[in-house]
Amino acid sequence: MNFRTKTRIALTSLFVLAGAPALPCDSLVGAWELVYAVYKDDSGKIVAEIKGGAEKSLKILSKRHFSFITQDKAGKFEVAGAGTYSLAGSKYTEVVSYTSMDRLMGKTYRFDCAMKDGLWIHTGKEDHLQIEEHWKPLN
Repeated sequence: MNFRTKTRIALTSLFVLAGAPALPCDSLVGAWELVYAVYKDDSGKIVAEIKGGAEKSLKILSKRHFSFITQDKAGKFEVAGAGTYSLAGSKYTEVVSYTSMDRLMGKTYRFDCAMKDGLWIHTGKEDHLQIEEHWKPLN
């Protein structure tokens, strides 16, 4: 572990312990599991919420590429996809190049990205819905 990584971990730990606001995303390389999501329509009404293991979603990111798979609580396949992403400070963008769901093919999704309490949180618009997703890192 290099000095920069050690420093980032130490500072993140201090901010988390102090209850500080979310930090911008620095690197998302790794495996992530969805722990919470809420989807709202334009009026702010919740149209869907994922919590308590109602769905299982895993996202894996390399330096430029992402892939994800989602299953229902019973383990039945729902959707998978992959493509490229970019990260610039608090801006995270995905471009879907492969997917099992036709309506996602070729779409570009732009999110605000933050790290808070050890979670990757991204918010933004997706197909006319306001979304907020919380992902925890997998070791």
